[in-house]
Amino acid sequence: MTAVHIQIEFDRVLNIAIKLRYMVLYAQDIMQKAHSTLSASVKASNAAKIMANDHQGFIVVDINGVPAGMVTEWDFISKIISKGINPDDVTLGDIMQSELFSVEPTTPTEKVVTLMNERGIRRIPVMKNGRLLGVITSKDILRIFRDYMDNLTEVISRFGDI
Repeated sequence: MTAVHIQIEFDRVLNIAIKLRYMVLYAQDIMQKAHSTLSASVKASNAAKIMANDHQGFIVVDINGVPAGMVTEWDFISKIISKGINPDDVTLGDIMQSELFSVEPTTPTEKVVTLMNERGIRRIPVMKNGRLLGVITSKDILRIFRDYMDNLTEVISRFGDI
């Protein structure tokens, strides 16, 4: 490889590295879009069937069409099953976590990760004007980290080819 070719390849790889360094992903870029909600009046037994069918470990709960809380698989275990309560006798409103932390779609991913870490939460709704747009889960964060590492590895490997 000539010095000119090496310089061209170096410049190309450097441009990729710069783009990766300054690439900002936002909540809207990584969220699971159009996540469904269930009314607070839905029986826990019915919600569990829907969650199982959808392969989701959580459901966003709404009151009068407005997201008001979340129920996770842990809520079922700790608030119903472990206490021997019949899930047909409990509504989502009875067991939901009503402190619903959310982010705007334009929130940088770094801030999303910080909020999830500080609050000890694995799922965070993405909302705009009181409307649910999607949900970000810890799995989504791991996925973008893996993608970032794959891209970084590709950039680094190109230096080894020169």
